[in-house]
Order: sequence, then C-alpha cells, then structure tokens
Amino acid sequence: MSHAEFTPTTNEFIGTAAGHTIGMVIPNIDPEVRTLLKIPEQYSSLGILTSRTGAAAQAFSVDEAAKACNVELLIFELPRDTEGYSGHGNLIVLGAYYVSDARRAVEVALTLIDEKAERIYINEVGHMEMHVTANAGPVLHQIFDAPLGKAFGFICAGPAGIAIVAADTAVKSSPVDIVWYGTPSINLSHTNEVIIGVSGDYGAVKKAVDIAYEKASALIEIFGQKPASILHFTQNPDL
Repeated sequence: MSHAEFTPTTNEFIGTAAGHTIGMVIPNIDPEVRTLLKIPEQYSSLGILTSRTGAAAQAFSVDEAAKACNVELLIFELPRDTEGYSGHGNLIVLGAYYVSDARRAVEVALTLIDEKAERIYINEVGHMEMHVTANAGPVLHQIFDAPLGKAFGFICAGPAGIAIVAADTAVKSSPVDIVWYGTPSINLSHTNEVIIGVSGDYGAVKKAVDIAYEKASALIEIFGQKPASILHFTQNPDL
C-alpha cells in the first residue's frame, strides 16, 4: 500500500511530533503479538511512540506523561538512525489497562516532544542531545537508572569521542554523579555516540549539562556549522 493510499484509523493513529515521531495506540493487542513482544497479561492496550531522531526528548516526555497517566513503560530501544547522522532513533511501548490511558499518555508525550526537541542539535555530520529534569520519574529511572525524585541530566554527542571529552569537562566542573552511560557497544546499538546520565542537586546537574553543551558544540563545529536545533537546522549550501 502506498503512502497516499494509507489513511490512519482513529483507533490507531494519535499524532506526530518533532524528530519524525509518530504516536499510535493499539486498543486490544493480538495474542500472538502479545507473546512476541512479551507484553504482560494485565495490559490489553498499548501506546506506541517511535521516532527517526532523538532519545532523551522522547524519554523525558514519556516520563512526564507516565506521571500523569496510568501507564507503564514496557519497551524502550535505541535503533541506529538519526536520519543519516551519527546517532539513534527510538522505540517506546507503553502498557495500559484502558485504551483511554494509553491514548492520553501518547497525546501528552507528543506535545512535550515538540518542546523538548529544541535541545536535539545537529550539523552536517554530528549531533548532540542535552536535557535536564528536576524530578526524574519511573520511566527515566527504568531506562537510565535516574534516582527517583532527583534531578537528572542527559549528555549525548556524536561522533562518540566528543561526548567523552564533553562529559569529562562537565563532571570536573560540577558536583554530579554519573548514574548511567552508553557507548557504541555498551547499552547502545553501535551508534557513533556516547551518552552519560548524571544526577545530583538541580543546579549542579544543569551546570554540568550546560558545560557539556558548550564543549561538545565547539568540537562538533569543527566539522561545519555550529550545531543547531533540529527544529531550526538548515543545510549550509556552501559546505
């Protein structure tokens, strides 16, 4: 079936957001699909968010949605993607007792993704993603070992070595704890990036993430333009 022939049904398609994110709902999951995906029996409905670009923008948004809706994170994966850049996309599956909860969680997450995608940056060959929350919830705890109720910061850049330099600079400059990390072969899908999750006092976490942004941006800029938000990036025709 071609794209032009496809019309999303009301039950399945919820909406789209930045990062080529699409939100969908399965009101009553098929038994074979349930078994294949190892969905617990208590969840009859699923909320699904999947994107070409971004991880933390989506994860932080789903964390907020889960605080407001009765859903549980069942699947979070980081496929190789970023539409030709050095990073990832994502696959997020939420379980719910009722389809109304699944639908509302997806709606809330899509709205927040449009805001948080401002902090996904790219240039001709590199990318960064930097986020902070003052209050990590169960989704960020489950994915990134973020301590519940504490500030959590996400530092990501590619090519991978740039993130190591940026993270080293950040943790030397601010009293934060590293609670999670990913490298191409550890916790990631051989994407050309490194991710560091930090926790601590909100001011310290924000300072660490801001410092990491400045360091990574300066290094990625060596390849071309200063990294710009995916919401505003335009390819430089002279490069």
